[in-house]
Amino acid sequence: MTRPDRPSSVYLDSDTLIYAITGKDGCEPVLAVLRLAEARKLEVVISDLSYVEVRGWGKNDPYPPELDLRCRDALDSTNLVRVEFSRRIALRAREYAYVHHLGNYDAIHLASAAEAGVNVMMTWDKGLLRTRRVDGIWIEEPYEIGEPTLFPA
Repeated sequence: MTRPDRPSSVYLDSDTLIYAITGKDGCEPVLAVLRLAEARKLEVVISDLSYVEVRGWGKNDPYPPELDLRCRDALDSTNLVRVEFSRRIALRAREYAYVHHLGNYDAIHLASAAEAGVNVMMTWDKGLLRTRRVDGIWIEEPYEIGEPTLFPA
């Protein structure tokens, strides 16, 4: 199977959100996905875990206050569907971590995507990309969805 060109739902992991919020090189496909969510043409899902992970560039390098506020506003957007962490997701994440040799946070993101029933999970994480397809979810680096005429900006 090849990646879906016209998915109805996309999960964005924390790295993709960091790219979009900070305007990092390569963020354009993620910004396009967020514009589709804003236009109500695509369901975009995130995990509540993103509130913890998307807080800076590293453990010792948090966002300055104005960027942190912009970040929280972005995560609170009504255009995003948030998946709450639950025991069910935790147990699924444990299984994914073991079977697919994933880190804990990556496994939680994948379990959250599966819980939401998304078509595509976008990530730059090499461990997740190695799995390519799990429980019906296509895992891919961020890409432009559909043809330009399908989703006008």
